[in-house]
Amino acid sequence: MRFVLDGEMPSFLHAKDLILHIIGEITVAGATYKAMEFTGSVVENMTMEDRMTLCNMVVEAGGKNGVIAADSVTFNYLEGKTQKSFEPVYTDGSARFNAEYKFNVSELEPVVAKPHSPDNRGVARECKDVKIDRVYIGSCTGGKTEDFVAAAKLLHASGQKVKVPTFLVPATQKVWVDLYTILVPGADGKTCAKIFEEAGCETPASPSCAACLGGPKDTYARMNEPQVCVSTTNRNFPGRMGHKESQVYLASPYTAAASALTGFVTDPRKFM
Repeated sequence: MRFVLDGEMPSFLHAKDLILHIIGEITVAGATYKAMEFTGSVVENMTMEDRMTLCNMVVEAGGKNGVIAADSVTFNYLEGKTQKSFEPVYTDGSARFNAEYKFNVSELEPVVAKPHSPDNRGVARECKDVKIDRVYIGSCTGGKTEDFVAAAKLLHASGQKVKVPTFLVPATQKVWVDLYTILVPGADGKTCAKIFEEAGCETPASPSCAACLGGPKDTYARMNEPQVCVSTTNRNFPGRMGHKESQVYLASPYTAAASALTGFVTDPRKFM
């Protein structure tokens, strides 16, 4: 299956918005045991981490794998990471696809996946009356360095404190280090960790899956009560983050940070 993403990527959108939009379009069974290839000008201009966000969530559409053609972004990413030789493999120009979808990203809005399925797509601004109890920024999908930088930029721009507990779980040890060392662009020389502290977020936890997989009751940030959470994780099925009656709204780091500031599901454009 091929997904062509063209147009101009708005500053308030994130790769997470794009994959949630796609899954909402084809459903959680729409790519069952198929390969999903992403292409188009928007994908070509994405960072490696944004590309990872797209490919990471093909599983939520039933996909076998997610593919983006190797290019200079890929090769630059691999520098210093491997000494092994490799040969890029590309789709043949004459290749046929099971299905092809085309999206003009310029026309898209911030979206969420409402409970209890990644394909229960909703526009963030239309969920503004949904009161939430907490925000969770983390996981393999939404806990990469750029995800935290995006959230930190929005929090810094707002100059406000969060209104609900906001949990931060880096995906890897390197990401954890980045939170304390990388300076956020346009944030007066502050790191993500400093911005999160000033905004009243929880202290970044040790890298792990944490509440994304639910786990036992003492799992960090697990919902042990029927609460409502906006999360950058990848699944929101009943009980996924703990209590079976809890509700999880999947969202981008921008939307998660904006929602933390208001205590309601919030379109990030309110602060951007």
